[in-house]
Amino acid sequence: MDLDKPPPNKLRKIIFKDFTGLDMREKLSIVGKMIGRSKISESEIYDAMVIVNSNGIKITISKLANYLGCSTRTIYRNMGNELKKEKELLNQQNEKV
Repeated sequence: MDLDKPPPNKLRKIIFKDFTGLDMREKLSIVGKMIGRSKISESEIYDAMVIVNSNGIKITISKLANYLGCSTRTIYRNMGNELKKEKELLNQQNEKV
């Protein structure tokens, strides 16, 4: 690997100083908050779908992920069956117009 170019994966470490007084559970809680997955609710996904649709653009998972600033996997994980049906409905309405 070329040394001038950084590796593709970022290192994500949190190092605690010795004698901080925190037990393992508290440390893991802090690490989980700092590094953990981004939480996106179904209402946020729905709002993004409505905004993308109002711009006259076809709703896709990648466009929603770009709008919300997360990965496509996060959208798939948090998108329920009702939202999938609503996405198809909005896309059909957008095609008719």
